[in-house]
Amino acid sequence: MSRTVTITGGSGFLGQLLRRGLVAEGWQVDVYDRFRGPLIDLLRRRHMASATSPYARRAARAIRTVQTRTEPALVRARVIRAREDDILAPRELLTARFVGSEAVIHMAGIPHPYAPGASQEDFVRLNYEASVNVFEAAREARVPTFVFVSSAQVYGISSPVRLEQLPVLESNYLPLPAEGQSTYGFLKAAFERYLAGACVSGATQAVALRLEFPGFRSTEPWNLYVSTSVENIVAGFSCAVQPPYDLGFGAFNLVDGEVDPTIVDIQAYIRERWPYVPNHTTGNQSLLSTEKAQRLLGYRPVSNGRYVDASLVW
Repeated sequence: MSRTVTITGGSGFLGQLLRRGLVAEGWQVDVYDRFRGPLIDLLRRRHMASATSPYARRAARAIRTVQTRTEPALVRARVIRAREDDILAPRELLTARFVGSEAVIHMAGIPHPYAPGASQEDFVRLNYEASVNVFEAAREARVPTFVFVSSAQVYGISSPVRLEQLPVLESNYLPLPAEGQSTYGFLKAAFERYLAGACVSGATQAVALRLEFPGFRSTEPWNLYVSTSVENIVAGFSCAVQPPYDLGFGAFNLVDGEVDPTIVDIQAYIRERWPYVPNHTTGNQSLLSTEKAQRLLGYRPVSNGRYVDASLVW
């Protein structure tokens, strides 16, 4: 019998990357998304996304331009119609969809802190209240595992208030809005706290994966040079949907284990930027720790993975 995982927001950029990886590992994927289906997949797939030659990259950008113009036109012409999948729908409707899934991966919502036109109320409604709705529906459906797509923005990674050590552990201080934390990052942390309390008892366990630059290669210090390859995204989620039976709840960094030394010398960067932070890294180790994910989930980050050209997404 095929194993089933349901992914909310599964038609988006990250959802499509993850779906292909999980299917290759033998999972059956059910997409819960207002826009879904083969045509949506075709219009949103990043063709030649990992190409390295300048000619292929130009072709990929040209294809993406056509895609971004075509989808709205087809929606206006009603060739593409929205489904009834809604993360704020009455809970019994979500529960009915989740029954039989071994895991629900919840990634639907506003995808980053600076989404154009998104208000604080939008973030609360779509990134917190809807997340509670989806989790409680999964629990009512007796889904064994709930995976929440969290973010390294819980640390305020672009401008950390307090780094207790390097690499950054999951126990590091999480800043508050009064300290400059974004609504996005604050609500990711708030929902993690909700899961921690909710999973003290009951049959559903939860894993929060704190992603950073998923699918992209960082070459700048604004996010501590942290990248996450396509291979490591799939590997991390593959581990998360099958956590230890006694986990309850856990939050884990999901990033590459190492930084490409041709980009930066991490030790030199630490000496220049964070000279007074206790440094437990060696070599070009990532500044977000993956030790907890390796120890508890069995995550094994690989090197020399594939990355998507960011111009094909943003």
